[in-house]
Amino acid sequence: IKVIGNTGSNSTREAIHATEQGFAVGMHAALHINPYYGKTSMDGLIAHFQSVLHMGPTIIYNVPGRTGQDIAPSAILKLSRNRNLAGVKECVGNKRVEEYTESGIVVWSGNDDECHDSRWDYGATGVISVTSNLVPGLMRKLMFEGRNSDLNSKLLPLMGWLFQEPNPIGLNTALAQLGVARPVFRLPYVPLPLAKRLEFVKMVKEIGREHFVGERDVQALDDDDFILIGRY
Repeated sequence: IKVIGNTGSNSTREAIHATEQGFAVGMHAALHINPYYGKTSMDGLIAHFQSVLHMGPTIIYNVPGRTGQDIAPSAILKLSRNRNLAGVKECVGNKRVEEYTESGIVVWSGNDDECHDSRWDYGATGVISVTSNLVPGLMRKLMFEGRNSDLNSKLLPLMGWLFQEPNPIGLNTALAQLGVARPVFRLPYVPLPLAKRLEFVKMVKEIGREHFVGERDVQALDDDDFILIGRY
């Protein structure tokens, strides 16, 4: 099993420290996001990533919807000169995926609902996925066993359900319903409402419980079953 440590931070100092610690205890690669909230220039982004690239294999994570800033292709192309750039997790879309793959840069889709087309039409290596936490076997099949539009269509409603609120709200709710995780949420995250949890129960039955993680029957759970924690 290869371990990719999420050691990125909007603080370069914290990113350096976490990455040093991660490689020291045996992680195989680091995942680095660009600085969020305290945004910087493209030159600043390049300097931020260069401060950790020398430590080992690195995947750069571009998700403007969360960071508020797109990592320009020109920055990625410059960083790709470093042999430790393992690739990019790209959330901008398939045209960006294609741009990188045509330049010889390894790309993983960061959008579950686009990953099938990213893989088979635009050259992505695969996907760094949320849905795979629930149906790992089906997602592996979608990525590595050839084009499968029927399976993709079957999974799209689940993907839509997972992302109706910011991740990891849907995922954590689903894992609790499957009995895989305790129904405990650290604020500001709160579980999806009962109506949405009932939708998930129906989806599990339609896709097949055997494809999902865990062994317990899926449950809607009551609102009182969830525990919200503010200080921890």
